[in-house]
Amino acid sequence: MASHAGVASPTGPFRRDDKVRKRPEYLSIYKRAAPMYTARLVFYACPGTGKRCRLGCTVPKVVGDAVERNRLKRLIREAFRHTRERFAEGCVLVVNAKRSAAGMTLEDVLGHFEDVAGRLEREGFRTCGP
Repeated sequence: MASHAGVASPTGPFRRDDKVRKRPEYLSIYKRAAPMYTARLVFYACPGTGKRCRLGCTVPKVVGDAVERNRLKRLIREAFRHTRERFAEGCVLVVNAKRSAAGMTLEDVLGHFEDVAGRLEREGFRTCGP
């Protein structure tokens, strides 16, 4: 497995402002956005109030132990940092891992993010309902 330690992200660090943090916000996004399924991840995208793209991610216990879940969350955040400029301004993205997401590499996660970014570009990133 290739080491990605010390690799600088092209869009800078993942800051506190870049996170979806509150449960009501997650629930609002789930309610308003249609899910986009990939083989191992489920994406929900909605327009936000600010100009920066934001990310929330959930990894259920069926994926693995705490070490595996936290590793997958770090990979998702890193993939978001690398692909953030492909998403529309102010996009709020929530990523849910499926059971099969265990053992993914950064390249795998980046591939899923690129796929979803391409889908959103083709569809014109429609706004979510009320």
